[in-house]
Amino acid sequence: MATAGIVAFFVFLWNKLTLQHLEIIAQKQKIYPFNKNRSVSFNEDVIVVNQGDKTTAYSAHCTHLGCRIDKMEGDRFVCPCHGSQYDLNGKVQKGPAFRNLEVLPSSISEDGNTIIIKS
Repeated sequence: MATAGIVAFFVFLWNKLTLQHLEIIAQKQKIYPFNKNRSVSFNEDVIVVNQGDKTTAYSAHCTHLGCRIDKMEGDRFVCPCHGSQYDLNGKVQKGPAFRNLEVLPSSISEDGNTIIIKS
């Protein structure tokens, strides 16, 4: 009888931990609207750039101090805090930042209407 209680406890614990793990995995994906006709889109913490047939997702956080980049001037992303600038390939063009924007793993949905960002 005690063995059944111990087994039931471990089954409960296993299910609880497995469900929490699946929830953590699900939280590590973000889905945003996607329009392949827009060359640049700003979505919360992500910048999506379309160049020809290539789509790249970048972190929208400046590599200097982490301020959120949400605008462009000409063909460059500009950090509103200290003026760092990045080109459309995420490469630093003007400091104080010295590291390029982080490229985020991403994929386009089968219907082409959303982009899935894996973090």
